[in-house]
Amino acid sequence: MLSAEDNDLLTRIEHAPMGRMLREYWTPAVRSARLEPGGAPVRVRLFGEDFIAFRGTDGAVGFLAEVCPHRGASLALGRVEECEIRCIYHGWKFRADGQAVETPSEPPERAASLAARVRTTAAATYEAGGIVWVYLGERPQPPAFPGLPFVGLPDDHVRPLAAETSCNWLQAVEGTLDSSHVSILHQSWLDASKGNIAQAAADSSPRYEFDVQEYGVRFAAIRRVADGKAYVRVTEFVMPWTALIATGDEDCMAIIGTPIDDTRSRQWFIRWNSEHPLTEDTDTHAWYEPLTVAPDDFTELLRGKKMWGQDRKAMSAGHFSGIENLVLEDVAIQESQGPIVDRTKERLGASDLAVVRTRRLLLETLRAHTNGSSPRGADIGAALKASSGLAFTVNADVDWRAATEAEMGR
Repeated sequence: MLSAEDNDLLTRIEHAPMGRMLREYWTPAVRSARLEPGGAPVRVRLFGEDFIAFRGTDGAVGFLAEVCPHRGASLALGRVEECEIRCIYHGWKFRADGQAVETPSEPPERAASLAARVRTTAAATYEAGGIVWVYLGERPQPPAFPGLPFVGLPDDHVRPLAAETSCNWLQAVEGTLDSSHVSILHQSWLDASKGNIAQAAADSSPRYEFDVQEYGVRFAAIRRVADGKAYVRVTEFVMPWTALIATGDEDCMAIIGTPIDDTRSRQWFIRWNSEHPLTEDTDTHAWYEPLTVAPDDFTELLRGKKMWGQDRKAMSAGHFSGIENLVLEDVAIQESQGPIVDRTKERLGASDLAVVRTRRLLLETLRAHTNGSSPRGADIGAALKASSGLAFTVNADVDWRAATEAEMGR
């Protein structure tokens, strides 16, 4: 369990040390497809602050504070003109870098000089994986974008979805690193799997091992299976919130948990295949396709439903959780923990090693950042050499590290 002080350090991000550190990483903000050239701005809340994203008619993306610095009107109501946005209250217009360029409500003799002195908050942007990412940190120039394995793939090779959950960002991150729950919470989905993840059902108490990496941590959940074999699921935790998950089939998956504010998070689910366009014959397609009706917030499928839509009749008929979708099972559990888990009351076991080690790494990185160090992994750029998440079976006496390197080299 954590002390109350450490729990606050990890979870509080509004005007808090963790929020300042997290801003030093590239943050996924909005699906690229949601921003139409010259179309309506999209409101985005991150780190307890309100922003807008828009795409100019030239295709460039702007990401600005939502409030107009003149009188506080919402720029979400604004007009997108070429690569700029105009407030409809008094017509003040801003470039994507935040600089005011027109203040037509002012007398002509002072309008230009006033515009030159006005600037609003703006973020650098980068598009990858079908998502607009933003840098909201304090550096004059943003760090190089990390070499995540889906960067640069054609559009039909990658598909992002988002969920806005009523819980703190750390609950979202911890859920992605906990492999033991796959054998229990998701057990009703394992039998139908076409990939090797079905082997997770054989052992609900995996042994965890890990290696700290420059970018974060590489975790291995090692399960005992038949004939003296071990089933190994390797998850890559890329600081500060990305998990590259072993799906057990040919598609890959990244899950990213980011803070909307202290008590809400936006979780990103990025499915990709580096070899060919995504198809409809994989486990990940079956899990995620029902959610694509609400790609910007698929928790809409649960809102208004009692107990997250849990069906007790389905449970009586044999379904373990009674929740209609594997991914929504995770959402229900994370929200059921409350807005912010009180980790002083936890009773942890061996199955929680990945969660404990990640908390420690986050705290170590936060304290170093408070003392002036660059956060771990923030500057790794193209040097990031994490796997895409691996799952494989080997003889129980084979070292998982060597087997992982062999799998990565194929």
